[in-house]
Amino acid sequence: MALSALPVWPLVLFGILEPASLTWAYFITFFQPQQYYADQAPNTTITDLLFTPNALSLTLQLGNVFLLLAAMAVICCFTTHAEIARRYLIAVALADLGHIYSIYCALGDKVFWDLNQWNVMIYSNIGVSAFLHVNRLMTVTGMFGRLGTRENATKKNR
Repeated sequence: MALSALPVWPLVLFGILEPASLTWAYFITFFQPQQYYADQAPNTTITDLLFTPNALSLTLQLGNVFLLLAAMAVICCFTTHAEIARRYLIAVALADLGHIYSIYCALGDKVFWDLNQWNVMIYSNIGVSAFLHVNRLMTVTGMFGRLGTRENATKKNR
């Protein structure tokens, strides 16, 4: 019996590696919220005075969203229903674009296009999102193999 409607590479990437990194991000936001907050823009240092209760609240809420996304990734990638996996990947591919655009808005045109000014967090936010986006589109278009299993296709043709 198939574990997933996804081919092997997309299943490993979206069903294991991405949820693991989202879970890691969840823990970072809870154990190092000030540092996580400061790392959102390059060359930023933060003091207790700048890290307001509002900033803490938003950072912790974002961490909670990371954990939710990790759970959704596991559920939607480890399904044998190809349409669920496909729609999930399309929705998250759109979110990838929104994620990159939000970084663009925060950094501004000058910093966004000047890779020398980026920090590790910015490289991760933009680079990883772009990599995942391209792989999601390649998966949905069938470049890694057809979504679904032969067993599902046989049942459908009956």
